[in-house]
Parts: sequence; C-alpha cells; structure tokens
Amino acid sequence: MSQTFRQRGAETGSGFQEAVNRTNEAYEKLGLACITRKAIPGKFIAPKSKPRRGLNVPDAAGLALLKTGATLDASAFRSAVSAGKEGDPRDFIPESRAEPDYGGVIAPTGRAIFYDAKSTRRDLLDFDNLHPHQVAFLDRTARCGAVAGFLVEFSTHRRVFFLPIQVLTAFRAVHTRKSLPYRFFETRLEPVPAGKGLVIHDYLTAVEIQERRAGRDFAGLDVTGFDGRK
Repeated sequence: MSQTFRQRGAETGSGFQEAVNRTNEAYEKLGLACITRKAIPGKFIAPKSKPRRGLNVPDAAGLALLKTGATLDASAFRSAVSAGKEGDPRDFIPESRAEPDYGGVIAPTGRAIFYDAKSTRRDLLDFDNLHPHQVAFLDRTARCGAVAGFLVEFSTHRRVFFLPIQVLTAFRAVHTRKSLPYRFFETRLEPVPAGKGLVIHDYLTAVEIQERRAGRDFAGLDVTGFDGRK
C-alpha cells in the first residue's frame, strides 16, 4: 500500500496530501498523535448574474412518493437530490490562508505541531510557493515550543523531508537566493522514512531525529554553503 501512495504522490500534489492524510489517520489509531487537515475558512457567494435556486427534488423520486403519503428516508432523499442536481451556481471565496493545512498534538506530551504539505517536481523548494502569512504563523508557534514547518515531497526523487521553520528562517537570513535546493535537504536534514502498515510517511520519526541532532531551536544545524543556484 505504501508504495502505491508514494507513486501517486510523485505524480500530483493531491496524491501526496492523500498519503499524508492516511498517515495522520494511522498515527491517531496508533495513539502517536492527533493531527488533522484544516478546512479553509470562506463562504459561498452566488453572483448576481446567476439565478438563485432552492433545493430541487425531482417529481419521480420525491413528489410521486409524497402523493401516496409515503416518506423518503435519508438515503432515498440524497439519491433524489443527486439525480435532480443541475450544478451549484455559487462560488467559494476563501477568506484566509494564514494557517497551515495541518495541525494537532503529538502524544504523549501533547506538544503542538503545525505544518503545510508541499510537493515539487523541481530540485528546489521555491520560496514564492510559501505563503508569507503561513511562514509568520509557523514562526510564532515555533517560538512557543511547537513543532512547525513544511513537509516537502521531491517527487522526482521520491523523497520526503520535514523542513523546520527555524531552519528556513536561518537560511533566508544568510542567503540571497530565492529557493532552497534539494541538496540542502539531502545533506542537512533527515529523510522521512517509509512507515509500517498504514503509516506511509513516518515524518514524526524524522522530526525526532532532527531535533535530537540539532536541538529544538536547530542552532546546531549549518545553513551555509549554498549561495549558488545549484
């Protein structure tokens, strides 16, 4: 199963997120952590140019039964609505992307963890793909003791790394380049191992190893030597 999800993750970012979701479900079942993917806050808006409609249930599935005095159970009602659906005329407008996609707590200490999942086919992580509000949020939570950063998949290499926000901040403080090269991840960070059973990407193990080696503030991790584009 893990091989299948790694392949899908190598093809699309959504496949990688699916693998992360499955891993988090497995973590919770094993009692290792409770980490969930957050919904994007927002609202549905119906443009003035689009007609506003209520909920339509087709006569064949709904009214015919109601005329006889019968009732629709939940399953039949959902089927009726689905059969008569003409498409939702509303548009979803996101209100905020300040928080990362994933957040929760690690057992048994209850330590908080926040991160965003990124997948790239390139041999670098482009800083333009990191939302400033998310970076600021991760930095604030890390200062309060949380595990915070980015879970990054390099799909062409089929490797995953957990990039702590402290490391990203330290790198950007001493370099002018606008990306983090793959070889930085390869030489400075611990690759996320394949998990066992339903755990696809065992990133909590990588987090633990990295903090044990460089400290929770990652002051012991060298971020120099990557001024070039390669």
